[in-house]
Amino acid sequence: MLLVMSRSDADPGAAFRVSTDLVIETPENVVLSYRLAGPAVRLLAYLVDLCLRIVILIGMWIAALIGGIVAGGVTMGMFLVAVFLVDWAYFGLSEAFFRGKTLGKHLFGLRVFQEQGYPATIWGALLRNFVRFVDNMSLWGVCFVTMVVSGRFRRLGDLVGQTVVIEERRVRVPREPIILEKIRPLSRTELGSYVPSGQTLALIEEFLGRRHVLTYRRGHAMAFVLARPLANRLAFSGDPHMVDRYPMAFLAAVYATFYQVHEGEDDEDSAARPGAGRVRREQPVGAGATS
Repeated sequence: MLLVMSRSDADPGAAFRVSTDLVIETPENVVLSYRLAGPAVRLLAYLVDLCLRIVILIGMWIAALIGGIVAGGVTMGMFLVAVFLVDWAYFGLSEAFFRGKTLGKHLFGLRVFQEQGYPATIWGALLRNFVRFVDNMSLWGVCFVTMVVSGRFRRLGDLVGQTVVIEERRVRVPREPIILEKIRPLSRTELGSYVPSGQTLALIEEFLGRRHVLTYRRGHAMAFVLARPLANRLAFSGDPHMVDRYPMAFLAAVYATFYQVHEGEDDEDSAARPGAGRVRREQPVGAGATS
């Protein structure tokens, strides 16, 4: 399901306003939120790409002249073919193989996505640029009209390739400190001789520090990917249900058991641990924690 949502549903006139919010709900019931790129910023990105293509074409023309390929109409015909290839291949191949970006889009933080919410496919990127010459008619006039009429700021190429152009947003996931006082460490009698490395403990710390952004079920599902092989490596002989049912709590217990082992690391190793120095002792991270 794909929706373009207005910023204010309570406003009676909001339904008639152009919104840049794009919300996509995947078949897995995951809601993805994007911000559509408007015509102005897309035009700026296009001008950057246009300048780059002009430089490429001038270089090709000079190379043709220096190479002695000056045969009247033959040279002009080859040049026109080169113009088409550069114009189509530059956009199509760049968006297909460089994460939906050209140089201009990269500079302005834009990216081509499929309407369904996943990165642009090779076929989608090539299709959206195959009809670019139609969009460029009348100095982008056709393109602007199509963007307004079609919704979601899609030009003809986007309609054909089933794509949209979005603005990339850098999001920093907030961290919460790991609370150790009420976490029961694992008994040494339940473990073998294996000691997790500092990198493994740092990975656990990074995960637990961001556990609050996950649902209870999703957090445990992700934790199980690490908890099960880690339990096997540790030769864990304790309650097997702890690993299967509460893998996040098991990782917290592993961290509480072994983090002091690496406290004597030198400064260089400690600096390499992204979570070093962010441990507090106030509340538990246990089997009942809801992330």
